Amino acid sequence: MVSLETSLHARYFKFCLNMLPAEVASQDATRMTIAHLCLVGLATLGKLNDVLSAKQRSEMIDWIYAQQIPNCQPGYGGFRGGSLFGPHDCCKYTPANSGNLAATYSALCALLLLGDDLSRVDKPAILKTLKCLQQKSGTFAPHPGTNERDPRFIYCACAISSILGDWSGVNKDAATEYIVSCCNYDGGMSQVPFQESHGGHLYCCVASLSLMGRLDMLPDQQRTLRWALFRQNGGYQGRVNKVPDVCYSFWVGASVKMLGGQDLVDAGAAVSFIKRCESDIGGLSKWPDYQSDPLHAALGVVGFSFCEPDLFPRISPELLLPYSIVDGLKSSKAS
Repeated sequence: MVSLETSLHARYFKFCLNMLPAEVASQDATRMTIAHLCLVGLATLGKLNDVLSAKQRSEMIDWIYAQQIPNCQPGYGGFRGGSLFGPHDCCKYTPANSGNLAATYSALCALLLLGDDLSRVDKPAILKTLKCLQQKSGTFAPHPGTNERDPRFIYCACAISSILGDWSGVNKDAATEYIVSCCNYDGGMSQVPFQESHGGHLYCCVASLSLMGRLDMLPDQQRTLRWALFRQNGGYQGRVNKVPDVCYSFWVGASVKMLGGQDLVDAGAAVSFIKRCESDIGGLSKWPDYQSDPLHAALGVVGFSFCEPDLFPRISPELLLPYSIVDGLKSSKAS
């Protein structure tokens, strides 16, 4: 049986929570996402409580809440990507000091992974922001003042709504219509209608539909599953005729899982490819013999867990959170 170097990877995730390696220091503005990835990586390895003390978890929770946008106007609520630009009252660059859907999703996930109850989250501001950022087409912008909009931010909006247990900020019909318009003849899904099918956008579309309870709205679910399964060539590739990349162990692997095709995966080949991408210093790289980074490390570990479910805690493919947390959210909403 192939296994991962769990202690080595746990040390790598802990290191990245404290200080980014030089190779990824340029991503400091997205530290919130990196925190979520490192924490879910530790949780998947079953090492989260072993690596972080109660004091460290408390300090991280306080740091995350410090990134919540205070006293914001409608459309600017939520969490920013990190503290790179300094305190809120000193940052005059609006895009860096407004709520961002990706950062808000990551902040909520990180808080839950750290054991927080979300009691300090400004839910009304976030829900108002979702309403402001949804476009007439049904898709979402990540933050005000940008033309960027695609299924990535539909997914973030759906994940945020699911975590908060309130869908009042999302027009589900419009979002579903946009997702369906991104379905291609080959079964894959694209960033915008009529573009190339892509594994990352496949995940965002499939996970969004699953979270909305509308997976049956896919025009041809079996064709979509077939496209995803055909992306496996040892590891998973993100597009046709591309080399395998560890991150698609999650993006495509999770899509296969949500579509009910996990039994059709060559699990041995998938874990063998992931194993070949392990670094001697910890973490995983996108390709063998390449530098590791937090994103590929975390998504590779989760993708590995899909193929070896008896070795690790179960992770939700829809939310990238342990099922123990997801089940707790469902229980709290029901009570």
